[in-house]
Amino acid sequence: MLYDSLTVQEVVDSESSAEFLKEATKLATSRELENIAQRLEAKQELFAELLAPRRLAALAKTDFVLLLSHVFSIRRKARKLLRLVGVEPFRQQTQELLYGKGDVADRFECFVTAFEGRLDERRAINLASELLHFHDPDQYCLWTNWVWDPATGSGALPMVVQEGVEIGGASTAERYCNVGAALLQVNEVGHARNISGNATGMLGTNLLLACVHAVYMYTVFRLKLSDEFNRILPELPELVERVLGVHKMEVAASG
Repeated sequence: MLYDSLTVQEVVDSESSAEFLKEATKLATSRELENIAQRLEAKQELFAELLAPRRLAALAKTDFVLLLSHVFSIRRKARKLLRLVGVEPFRQQTQELLYGKGDVADRFECFVTAFEGRLDERRAINLASELLHFHDPDQYCLWTNWVWDPATGSGALPMVVQEGVEIGGASTAERYCNVGAALLQVNEVGHARNISGNATGMLGTNLLLACVHAVYMYTVFRLKLSDEFNRILPELPELVERVLGVHKMEVAASG
């Protein structure tokens, strides 16, 4: 696998990660980050429940809409997408993505290709990645356009890896593998544990990267937008919640 011969320090820019972490904790309280972590875990539990093999085989349209409402770039298009694709074809594509034969990167690319003409490639990649990742976050990586956008080179991941680290590739499948390898290294550094609250493992890394993205967006907006627009700009916790697809998500009370 890519980076197997490199140390974590050669891949991950720990100094940049720490700086983004510092800025995030200035813009969000520990309680706010804890709440986001709880919502993130609730999202993962929802996806794991709805995407379990037997449940997925019998999932109703309303459940698919619920599922897609927690995918940031899809949520407003959920009903339209299901209408264009059809519930049964969407179910079949999802089953093949999650449980099909062959390498997951190839299944990932096939899923993205299957939606050509009905969903732009960026959103199709986001959707495939969220379905895989939140179904099993320790097994599959989260590659969305805010993590890394190959069209623009932007995203949270390039901000926390060393300059020159390759996260691209010649195909969607290859890029998925390379992004996943880099994310595992970021996770290993352990910065996620300093910000994630209850979110452990790769869910904590999701929260870290969402904070990196939000800090960057927050800084850019504050510099470029007028005071009028800045007044209506969401605070950092809300920006993080939105990109993670957990804004206003209900969390069951513990105990």
